[in-house]
Amino acid sequence: MVVRAAALLLLMLVPSPVAAEPWTAARISRLPDSAFAVVETGADGRKVRHLPHHDETGAVDLAHLTAARGRLGQVRWLDPANAAIAHRHLEEHWRALGRAAP
Repeated sequence: MVVRAAALLLLMLVPSPVAAEPWTAARISRLPDSAFAVVETGADGRKVRHLPHHDETGAVDLAHLTAARGRLGQVRWLDPANAAIAHRHLEEHWRALGRAAP
């Protein structure tokens, strides 16, 4: 069971083979909430999903992880505390993929 969980985690961290392929707005809208660094809920109950970086299979997409890291400072957060949460989440993936922090 532990081996299966470790293998699944590894598959989720392996960059997608189509990492360079652009994602359309329609594709992003179909992604599950787990594909985003943070999902906030507005006062009206509407979800605001920030910084997609997992594909439909749950694998980290390196090109979109890189873009998400670069856009982190441009996000308009409903709760500013979520910026730190998103930063930690993205950096964990970055390190797991063997990338050095800038």
